[in-house]
Amino acid sequence: MSTYNFSIGNRLSQSRTFRKILRFLSVSRRALFLFVVLFCLFAAKEILPKSIQKIESFDTVTSLNSSLESEWEITASEIDPISVSKAYLSGDRSFSFETFSYKVPGMYTFREPGTDTAFLIKKFIAPKSWTTAGIAVRLGTISDRDKTYLNGTLIGQTGKFSEPLPQAYDKIRVYSIPTELIRKGAENILIIQVRGFFPGKLGIEQDKTAIGNAHSIYKDFYDTEYIKLGFLIVYSTVGFFFLFLYLRKRSSKENFYYGLFTILLVIYQFLRNQTKYDTGIDLIYLKKIEYIAVAFMMPVAYRFNRFYFKFPKLMLTNVLDAVFIGIASFYIFTNDMILHSNVNKNVVQILYLPYVGLMLYYLVKRLIERKKDALLILVAVSVVVVASTIDAMTTRNLIVFPRLLGYAFFVFIVSVATILANRYVKLNQVIEELNEDLEKKVIQRTQELNDTLTEVKHLKVQQDADYFLTSLLINPLSTNHNRSASVKTEFFTKQKKSFEFKNRTYEIGGDINISGNIKLGENRFTAFVNGDAMGKSIQGAGGALVMGTVFNSILARTANTELGSLTPELWLKRSFQELQSIFESFDGSMYISAILGLVEESTGRLLFINAEHPNAVLYRDKKASFISDELDLRKLGIPGNETWFSIQEFRLEKNDVLILGSDGRDDILLGMDGDSRILNEDETAFLKRVEEAEADLGEIGRLIENQGELTDDFTLLKISYIPVLENGSQDQDPYFRNELKSAKEFLKANEAGKAIAVLESAQKLRIADEELLWLLGKSYIKEKQFVRAENCFKRLMFIQPEHSEYLYYLSYCSKINKHFAEAVAVGERLFSLEPDHIRNLINLADLYKTLRNFKLAEELVNRAITIVPDHANALAVKKAIENAKSSATGAAPT
Repeated sequence: MSTYNFSIGNRLSQSRTFRKILRFLSVSRRALFLFVVLFCLFAAKEILPKSIQKIESFDTVTSLNSSLESEWEITASEIDPISVSKAYLSGDRSFSFETFSYKVPGMYTFREPGTDTAFLIKKFIAPKSWTTAGIAVRLGTISDRDKTYLNGTLIGQTGKFSEPLPQAYDKIRVYSIPTELIRKGAENILIIQVRGFFPGKLGIEQDKTAIGNAHSIYKDFYDTEYIKLGFLIVYSTVGFFFLFLYLRKRSSKENFYYGLFTILLVIYQFLRNQTKYDTGIDLIYLKKIEYIAVAFMMPVAYRFNRFYFKFPKLMLTNVLDAVFIGIASFYIFTNDMILHSNVNKNVVQILYLPYVGLMLYYLVKRLIERKKDALLILVAVSVVVVASTIDAMTTRNLIVFPRLLGYAFFVFIVSVATILANRYVKLNQVIEELNEDLEKKVIQRTQELNDTLTEVKHLKVQQDADYFLTSLLINPLSTNHNRSASVKTEFFTKQKKSFEFKNRTYEIGGDINISGNIKLGENRFTAFVNGDAMGKSIQGAGGALVMGTVFNSILARTANTELGSLTPELWLKRSFQELQSIFESFDGSMYISAILGLVEESTGRLLFINAEHPNAVLYRDKKASFISDELDLRKLGIPGNETWFSIQEFRLEKNDVLILGSDGRDDILLGMDGDSRILNEDETAFLKRVEEAEADLGEIGRLIENQGELTDDFTLLKISYIPVLENGSQDQDPYFRNELKSAKEFLKANEAGKAIAVLESAQKLRIADEELLWLLGKSYIKEKQFVRAENCFKRLMFIQPEHSEYLYYLSYCSKINKHFAEAVAVGERLFSLEPDHIRNLINLADLYKTLRNFKLAEELVNRAITIVPDHANALAVKKAIENAKSSATGAAPT
């Protein structure tokens, strides 16, 4: 039996598996023995009382953090730091309060609810001597307020214990120590009275504790903070740079979000910096801003990545963005810092996770698509995520570790700067490739542009010639042929399209005014039309040309055909039907809005039709109003218009003024709102302009142009009703004649201002009296009111079209007002009537000198000097012409 057992044992000892088991048991016994020894040593260190920390020297800096050799103590009992310190230093150890070991740095959590005040105790043995001049103690970030005593003397205090709001729960305390307080070579006791802000938690939460050379402690403190500020300056520069890039190129939204993220980072990091306490702003407001910056950083960072790497737009992130906006609003309108902290830790940081997950997912996806930039951003985001996780654990007091997020953001910013730099390098490479044959391309492109420009100029000349020919056709048709003594008509025209042809400026458009006189039966009427053809430039001009041709034809045929025997209502209907049929024949390519009407000269009876044209305005007793708001008819040319035909009737009273205008009077560009135009939408604004100008067409036009920019053709037609007595003369009101007499006397006495006041008052009685207008025009000239003077002589032209003095003064005032084309036309008309009119010759010569037509100017002034050789004005104009001619040719003036 024994032999059998021995052989089995021998076989086992020779087995390889058996040998491995024996070696394992041998190693395990040694490892178990070592573990038991280490555990006993560790337990001994924890059980045995720790010694008081001995400071070797104050000339350097010694850490006061908890260690295996020395510790801090904490008590929640209410004690007097001064008396406890004195008792301890005197050798009395019989304290009645209980202390507990406290690991510094680290938050201490009390089991007893409601505890918010405690005392931290640190004992140390000072060196016997030192050479440094100053000593300081660094106590880390104490939550929340403290009073620090050394050997029973208060050496520093932060925050007010009576305040309900947080004071400084993330502020690093550094206090100077008077050297005379320290017991050299003996025990010293440091007692810190701490009141926490967050329930049941207080203590030296972060940073480090140290004592020693004051210069070294303060230098270490400020160097660290200023280095951080230096990074923030760099960050802010980068952030504003990219915001500036976004302003220059709005389509690069990634620049905007990267710049915004960097600015938010600067705000957050600054509010984590100790220098924020130098601003003097209460901590609660600083924390509000910090929490808001934290709330927006992750959404903004995600949007940067989304726009740069073209992530798809997701409803989830839009909802999360809205949630973060709500959280930021909550921070703004509430002051509960405890709730703010809980929201930040338990809501904001949790809501970061979807953003992080989406970013990592899409970055990995872009990396698979071989987009190299995604790798850098992926690494940077991973570093930020790890740092954020460690900081979150530190905030929750799970670990004690320095803040890493600021350094992680540096990695993120460097990564983004790298990919953006790569983008610019690639762009420069493309530019260099383009520059290799840029000169050839420029020459080729320049030649192409020159050819195109030549062709455009040729087409422009042809177009302007077409415009000019069309304007020549329209101008004779848009005329004021009314010669009625009781119904006066005046025109104002400002076409939107202007063009140059043979160095002269002309206008062309679709607006047209026409007036004339007809006899229907035994009664005389003034016929008129104010129209606005559809389309711009040549298209509108075509419609105006058709309107002018047809309506002037109707006026001409009325005197020679059966049209003259019609009633005014039937005449209007026949005229409408003829215009409607002609415009309808263009099959929708040409429409025109218009007011077409008749004024019975003897009674002031007004009959008119309104074909979708702006309402007529009545000016009576210095008040302007619309006489009708009925718009039954559509534009002339729209099929089926005859069905809605209707005639409107109105009775004009003595001195009434009727003003018709195209829609250019209302279509005023008031300004711009971004890319959108702000147009006038108030049609009653025109009524205000009429009242302000007292129904003067030139002044109405000036006021409207001052209001804003014209966006359409703009025409006005003014109809004034001035009844005539049966004997053919106007009512000789004695008061009116006395006013004219007084005005003449003022003019003789060179008191033109008083004459104007009298005449303008008398004008209320006679709006278009010839003598009144003559005196008023001369008075305006004496007072240098040339715009009003020009309007007076224009009215006189309707009364006496060939009166030489009226023609001369109208030309002279038009020249002063820089209406050179009209001034030349009127002056040439007078020249054809009276070739030897001296003042007109001099005025025309001066006009042509201004227009740089020196040949005609010299001919005219020489003609004047031939008639009156020593005429001073003629000689002065001749000299001015010679000087202008010399300046134009570069010769020295005489």
